[in-house]
Amino acid sequence: MLGFAVSPIMTRLYGPQSYGLFAVFNAIVNNANLLSTLGYAPAFLLPRQRKRFLALVQLTLLLSFSALVLMTLAFPLLHDVLLRWLHAEELGLWFYVIPFAVFIFNLNMLMSAWYLRTKDFKKRAGIDVATAVAGRGLTLGAGWLGNGPIGGLLLGDLFSKLTMFFSLLFSGIHRQLKDLRRPFSWARIRAVAWEYREYPFYVMPTAYLNILAGQLPIFFLTTGFGTAAVGLYAFSTSLLELPINLIGSAVSPVFLQKATETHQQDPERLKQICLDLYNKLFYLGLVPFGIITVFGDWLFGFVFGARWEQAGVFTGYLGYYYVFKLASYATSPVYAVFRRQRLALLGTVLLVFVRAASLLIGVRMHDLNLGMLLFGVSSFVVTFLVDMNILHLLKLPVLRVAIRSLGLVAITLAVLWGLRLLLERTFG
Repeated sequence: MLGFAVSPIMTRLYGPQSYGLFAVFNAIVNNANLLSTLGYAPAFLLPRQRKRFLALVQLTLLLSFSALVLMTLAFPLLHDVLLRWLHAEELGLWFYVIPFAVFIFNLNMLMSAWYLRTKDFKKRAGIDVATAVAGRGLTLGAGWLGNGPIGGLLLGDLFSKLTMFFSLLFSGIHRQLKDLRRPFSWARIRAVAWEYREYPFYVMPTAYLNILAGQLPIFFLTTGFGTAAVGLYAFSTSLLELPINLIGSAVSPVFLQKATETHQQDPERLKQICLDLYNKLFYLGLVPFGIITVFGDWLFGFVFGARWEQAGVFTGYLGYYYVFKLASYATSPVYAVFRRQRLALLGTVLLVFVRAASLLIGVRMHDLNLGMLLFGVSSFVVTFLVDMNILHLLKLPVLRVAIRSLGLVAITLAVLWGLRLLLERTFG
């Protein structure tokens, strides 16, 4: 909520180009983050023995530190080539901060997964609020003093990551660090690496493709239309992601744990729990994202200024994809619970393919709006089909759920578009 509250100020301090460069920086960090840990962190919930859990933590730490060393050595060689390819030369020396940012990101992810295992949800939520306030405060101050340079956004983001690191560390985990040294065993580390091998082989590729699916516009738009276009897209999705992340961070960890326990103890109850949550999340997003879809350009132009009106158009293209992305918090854990990660991987591959094809059409035809429209429609279709596939795995009445969901979307859109036409005719 804080991010949304300060956005009207942020958009008057930082322009689309600054947001575009910030998106490129974070795209590199997020790609390196996942590859550097091989996707083992989500497995922290699974070991029943504490020694095996600690071995998994040790494995993740070793991978993160090795990645830090390799990136520190390799990035001077990649600086000119990578920034020229991304049309992001203005990042300059900030490029060399990426290895450190990835390492801190990895440590935060590791400690967050640790808190998830101990069910310390309230403490984790408090830390999120504190880091958001710290990061936004520095970003606003730097933007005001420096007239909106890219450095202000990056400083705020890095300060937020560091604040989270120290908050997570000194909220209880620091008392358990000695446990990481006592049972250290290379044999046990190799054993847990092999036991949870589906994470680097299936979960990590799926998660990486999910990240890539979201970052495709950054790479396509940078090379095809420049960093300002990337900034418009990045800002629009950052606002769409705010409620998704807020609800997801509250629902997803708890639901994953609940779904895992229910599947082990009373498997028949799982499908009803998933369907109930799916319906609640779908209804929750139906009208708000419908308003964004129909009135996005008006809202962005009024709230954030005329130069961000195009970002509102992009938001409209993506609105109803986010309805089903929100609902997927009730379905996506099922792949992990049923250990059907291959299906999750196939769905993500399909999403990447259709999104890349959509953006390529836009770039080839030199039509930014067409590319983003196709991107939004294809994302909506694939996410909806994946949700229905998961409900099918749960042996739920998929056809009935699908018809009801699409029918409600169509009715909501019809009402809202009718309202827009009425307002246009009334007020010109």
